[in-house]
Amino acid sequence: MTAPYMDLKAQVQGFMAKKQELLADELAKKYGVPPEEVADVVNSFLEDTYGPALKLAQTINSKERVVLLFIGKKDCSICQRSQPILERFLSQHKELELVKLDYSQPEGLLYHMIYSRENGMLPLIAFIFQDAIRMIFAGECLCATIYEKYYNGILAECSQNIYAN
Repeated sequence: MTAPYMDLKAQVQGFMAKKQELLADELAKKYGVPPEEVADVVNSFLEDTYGPALKLAQTINSKERVVLLFIGKKDCSICQRSQPILERFLSQHKELELVKLDYSQPEGLLYHMIYSRENGMLPLIAFIFQDAIRMIFAGECLCATIYEKYYNGILAECSQNIYAN
């Protein structure tokens, strides 16, 4: 992914707003009531379901350094093949902060908040820095040079911003 970057906070808020509207409309239709009448129930459900992922997104947004987000599954062969390559990359970049999740964890629902496509694939790997998703992959990426290219782009941009003022 290249510029423009996706704002993590905006992605999460947009996802939650769409879910709230969709679920409120579905419940309202099912029970023959106005959507406003079921809004509290829907909001409570969404908070229970997506709360851990929301908190994680807020935590990631507050980080000062680049975060490498990995969302996979233990029983996913593609995720397993991707991990050694990612680990080698991380061993050369100890300044990165890894946030590694299993998709089945409540926080793993962050996947849907930032990658809202019908046909999602695991793993999801993203570089997040200064509240922005700078690069995102979903599916197999077995080439560390791709990670290196995007990470170097982030570093170059940061060093240019230092001299901009």
